[in-house]
Parts: sequence; structure tokens; C-alpha cells
Amino acid sequence: MKKYLFLLFISSPLFTSAQNPLAKVWDKRYGGTGDDWLTAFKQTSDGGYILAGYSWSGISGDKTQPIWGGDDFWIVKTDSLGAYQWDKDYGGMGASLLQAILQTTDGGYLLGGYTNAGIGGNKTQASWGYDDYWIVKIDSLGSYQWDKRFGGTMNDRLFSLYQTHDNGYILGGFSFSGVSGDKTEANRDATNTTSDYWIVKTDSLGNYQWDKRFGGYDDDELYALQQTADGGYILGGHSFSDIGGDKTQASWNTAYADYWIIKTDSLGTKIWDKQFGGTYWEEFHSLQQTTDGGYILKGISASGISGDKTQPAWAGLDYWAVKTDSLGNKQWDKDFGGNGMDDMEGNICQTSDGGYVMSGSSSSSQSGDKSENNISFYDAWIVKTDSLGNKQWDKTVLTLPERKIPAFVIQTREGCYAIAKPTFGGIGGHKTEANWDTTNGSADYWIVKFCETISANFTAPEFICPGTCTAFLNLSSNATSYQWNFPGAIPSSSSDINPQGICYSTPGSFDVQLIADNATTSDTLLFVNFMTVYPQPPPQAIAQNGDTLFANPGAASYQWYFNGNIIGAATGYFYVATQSGNYNVVAADANACEVEAAIFNVIAAAQLLQEDNPLQVYPDPVGEKLFIRNSFLKGARIQISVYNTLGEIMISEPCKIPGDVPELETDVSRLPPGPYWVEMKFNQKNLRSRFIKN
Repeated sequence: MKKYLFLLFISSPLFTSAQNPLAKVWDKRYGGTGDDWLTAFKQTSDGGYILAGYSWSGISGDKTQPIWGGDDFWIVKTDSLGAYQWDKDYGGMGASLLQAILQTTDGGYLLGGYTNAGIGGNKTQASWGYDDYWIVKIDSLGSYQWDKRFGGTMNDRLFSLYQTHDNGYILGGFSFSGVSGDKTEANRDATNTTSDYWIVKTDSLGNYQWDKRFGGYDDDELYALQQTADGGYILGGHSFSDIGGDKTQASWNTAYADYWIIKTDSLGTKIWDKQFGGTYWEEFHSLQQTTDGGYILKGISASGISGDKTQPAWAGLDYWAVKTDSLGNKQWDKDFGGNGMDDMEGNICQTSDGGYVMSGSSSSSQSGDKSENNISFYDAWIVKTDSLGNKQWDKTVLTLPERKIPAFVIQTREGCYAIAKPTFGGIGGHKTEANWDTTNGSADYWIVKFCETISANFTAPEFICPGTCTAFLNLSSNATSYQWNFPGAIPSSSSDINPQGICYSTPGSFDVQLIADNATTSDTLLFVNFMTVYPQPPPQAIAQNGDTLFANPGAASYQWYFNGNIIGAATGYFYVATQSGNYNVVAADANACEVEAAIFNVIAAAQLLQEDNPLQVYPDPVGEKLFIRNSFLKGARIQISVYNTLGEIMISEPCKIPGDVPELETDVSRLPPGPYWVEMKFNQKNLRSRFIKN
């Protein structure tokens, strides 16, 4: 028979990789000498970053343009290493607070927030009254293209925007306005003292197309929205409202807010709404449609196990993530926190491995889910989970000194993580550049990039037989490409994740090398003399003596085959052929390495007697005399032979049995103790039986 592949993976890896912490790659600070408050950032199509927020700084530090009025929109564009490329200020004669930014399909950017400014500066439309939504469209270099204002006669505050499939825009936030200005639907609260969700749809030039209001009879504040795969929209925020208006589920506690999401069609018509909360305080921050068509929500919670919350809070406020299906039905929820307050704004996004990464800030020390201590009163805190929300690692982003600040995280295209936030801190922790205001009284923008440390690791059978092929199981972490080297094997290299069919023909010991890479770093693992290829077993052959086939003695095991089929219990070094045909024997040495021999066209002239005429050998074990009985022995002329297990003939003598005696005896007293075969030949028949000599 053919030699079959010998492949058995060992049950555990060569070594176990610990949880890989994030390693800092670089950090950058941007600001002027006044207050610069970061609220959003994105990675851009060229691999760089756009940092966005609002600024009180004049020309100073990294800020190259003066402010128009109170706070202005301020953005900073960097390259892929965080190095400054340009900055731009946009404002009017009042406070303009940027809250969201996106890169548009033409390579430019849309900035959004709210302002109370009238016409002046970059603002070309008068205010309807109090705060209005304000969006500014710029090109890829930050040059102004157009701006639009949307609002009613009360406060209207934009917090989220998204470019739609038709290259228009959907804008979302909350509004206190009744029917007035651009607002076509009255507030649910006729007194206009509470807020409702308010979304506005525009064309590609920012021209109004339609608007929709959603709310109950208390405050409802929208903070995130996205166009969904079906062309509709998902809206997310928190609500203090009980059942009423557009809200179909009762509040868990009317004194506190719950998460509230709304799904609409492409024209903004509500399809369904869902509420999630416990019996204490929840505050919503972020959402994203997931690759399975569902939604991931993130905010903070002070609730214990109650309502929709299945895990207790660690202390104070914790991060709270909720995963739903495509219809908004909860699939799971997870609480993450420590012994302090984990409560500042942040976001959540799905990662390339199907898990999630979320951000915010924390005052907790090492405790609960938090594995590292702060060095400030508040530090940014990042949590990474798998697809079911189970924590994989967490990272505390250290700055000194610091105050309560939001923090935002994205996974970069190469699989690393960039975190951006306002900072008051000087040099310390992960921050290598001092703030422009050296008194630490004003904030600057700060971005820091981390990558997961890469680890090369693998396992495979370490001992194989010559002429066999094996496979390697890759256990590396955080790598995207691989280069294997197998000196002494065919093939001698591979770039597969898990190489298979790596064949070794020559006995010896051979190195194996794995180089694991990602876009930022690599790790090389070399195991010297890792693969041991056993010596070649002694060659095998089959000799024939009558009907008996003999393999070369001395192997650890044998298996005989007839016409390619295994012969059960034929595991000795010889075999008596009972049928004419082709025979094979596979012999294995002490390393379980196998060799094969074959003999073809064997003619079986004699046959073993059937069970109705058995050969009886007794006693067994035997002392001095061996007795052999069979009915065919009466009057037979026979040849008796005794073989040891090496096939050596120990006794051979002819016998003539009297006609009335079915039994003979032979003297075996001279044989050493051990197993033997006795063979009798008569009338062109062979009989064999095994016995033990004491």
C-alpha cells in the first residue's frame, strides 16, 4: 500500500501570546494660544487626518487665520504621520460651534455645527433666531465653496451629518423651534420648551429638500445619524420622553434619559423606534450600522441590572454598548468601567475583524475592566471588543495634567488606532509637545496613533518521516502578510497564511522562519532545527516459500494487504497466502515511518483448513512436549517445522502418523522461552498455529 500522509498537529502552540497592548507610533498637538476644542476627526482618503472643532484662538501657534467672532469652526489637515499640512477658520459675527465633519465624494469636506451668528464672515444667510444648524462646504485644500443655514426661531443644534447616496446630505440634531424658518413641523411640546430630534435633507449644493421632526413630550436629543444600506436613515440619541408622540415605548424612569433610536425610509418617514435603558441614567453618544445590517450603540450608563441592562455598573458611570439586529431588537449589551467615572463623550465603530472599538474618558484607576492607571484626573480610555462585545483589550491614553474631556477613536486603514481629543496637558504620558498656552488654561487639539504590537507565531508537527509533506498553522497576531522560509523542503518558501504541502525528502534537522508584517511593523520568528525528519527505515522486500510470504524481519510493525485491501489481523512479518493475487506489506520502524514492498501474481497452491477441521496445539504455553491434533492427521505423512519470530527455522522434521491416531507430539524442550510458529505441510496443504514456550 501507499505510504499515507503522517500529519498530527500538536494540541497546544509552541508558546502562548499574551494580550497585545497598543504601542504608540506618534502624537501631534495643534492649537493657538486661546481655547481650541476638538469635537470630531476622520482619516482622509490620502491616509492623512482631518481634525475639527471650534477655536477661540487668533493667529498664533498652529493657527494661521484670525477668528471672526466668538468661537469659529477650525479644522487642521495632516498627512499620514500627523504632520501639519494646512488649517482653516470659518465663522461669523457670533459663536459657531463645529460638531461634525465628513470628507465628501469630491475630495472636499462638509463641516457642520450650530451658530447664532448673522450674516458676516463666512456666513451668508441671516440667523432665524438663537442657534441654527450651519454647514460649510470646502474643497480638498480647505477653500470655502458654500454655506447653508437651517433653523427655526428657537434653538436648533446640529450634531451629526452624512453624505447620502444621491450626493446630498442628511443633517441631524435637535430643535426647540416650532413651525418657522426652515422647520415645517411643530414641536411635540407646544410650548417649545423641550427639544425634539430634527433632521434636514439637502441636495449636493446644500439646498433644502425636506425636514422631519421626531419626539415625545419631553426632551429628545439626537447626537448621531447615518444613511442605512436600504437608503433610509438610522437616528440615535437619548430621550426623557415617556410613551407619546413618536415614542412607542415607556421610559424606564421618567426622571432620566434612555437611548432612543429611530429608523426611517429614504424620505424620512418613520418605520420603527426602539428605546434602551435601565432605571437610572443613560446618555447616548454614538451609533453605526454594522456589517450584518444591525446597529451598534454606545454611550454611558449609571444603571444597575434593570430594564435592558444585563450587567451592573462598576461605580458611577460606565461605558454601555448595545447591539441590535436590523429591526432594532436588542441582541446583547455590555458594560465597561472601573472604580471611577467613565463618563465623557466618545464614539464606537466596528473594526475590520468584526469587533468594536469605543472611546471616552475615565477617572478610574486600575480596576474593573480598566487595566491601567491614569496619570491625570481624567485620561482618554479605549476599549476593544470582539463581535459579541467581549473585551479583548483596553488602553489608557495618558496626558498630564488633564481635565474632563471627550475622546474619539477610529481604526485606521492599516489596522492601527488613532485617538483625538482636546487636551490641556503639557508634556507627559503619551504627549510629547506642550500646549501653546503654557499655563494649561486653554485646550489644544491632540492626536495620537497606536498600533497593536505584532507577533509572529506558528505550530506544526515537529517530527515527520522522510518523503512526507506537512502543514503549518499560523498563530501570528496583528499581521496582514507573511513570508515563510523552509530550507531543505519543497517548496522552500511560501506567502500563504497557513502553508500546506511542505515536503521533506532528506533525513535531518531543518530551520523554519516566519516573517509576519503589517503596514507599520514586522516580527520575525526563527526556530533552529525545528523540523526533524527521521532516518529512512530499512528497505523492505517480500520472499516466498511455498504459500508463505516473508517480509524482512526486525520492523516494529507490519500490515499485509491483498489486491490493495487490508487483511485484518495480518500483522506479522510473514503471511500464508490463501488466495492467488497481489500482496503488499507496509512495515513501520520505531518512529512509525513506513516502507512498503510488493509481490505480484502469487499462486496460492495450498489452502488453510477451515474452521470445521481446526488445528489444535496444546498445551499453551508449553513446557517440553508440544501436542498437535487434527482429524486430517490420521495416517498422514507430514513435514513439521517450528519458526521463531524472526522467521528462523528452529525445528524441521518429517513425520508419519499412524492411521488411527489424529495427533502427534514433538519435543520442544530445546527451544528458548518465547513465541513461536508451528507449521505442518501435508497433502499440498499448510497448517500454522502460534504457541508460547515457557
